[in-house]
Amino acid sequence: MNESPEPSSTASDPAGRLSEVSRLASLLADRVLNAQIASQPIPKAHIHALLDAAIILEKYEMRLPPLLEQMVETLEDEDAGKPSGIGSEEAATEAAGGEEADAKRLAWLFRPFQGTKG
Repeated sequence: MNESPEPSSTASDPAGRLSEVSRLASLLADRVLNAQIASQPIPKAHIHALLDAAIILEKYEMRLPPLLEQMVETLEDEDAGKPSGIGSEEAATEAAGGEEADAKRLAWLFRPFQGTKG
């Protein structure tokens, strides 16, 4: 019933831990997408977990899981058509640089998935 590998097998292996982050992000992205399709609320904790996973995987130059990558690409496409007032705010955020700016940008991109708390 437990699909995760033994903790000792990934605890000392950074690549194994990143693979586990990727696997879990893929499963969670699937859950979020299914909830959105069914018009069910998506807990903010799920959005935050996906954001954290995307940041971590990108930081270590790991490929995002296909579903998470698709979600990010779709949201980036929508980002291109956002109102101009938001663009100037985002430009200021990007100018600040660093991980906090990346997190804020990803949070803004995931806004359609946030819905109401569950």
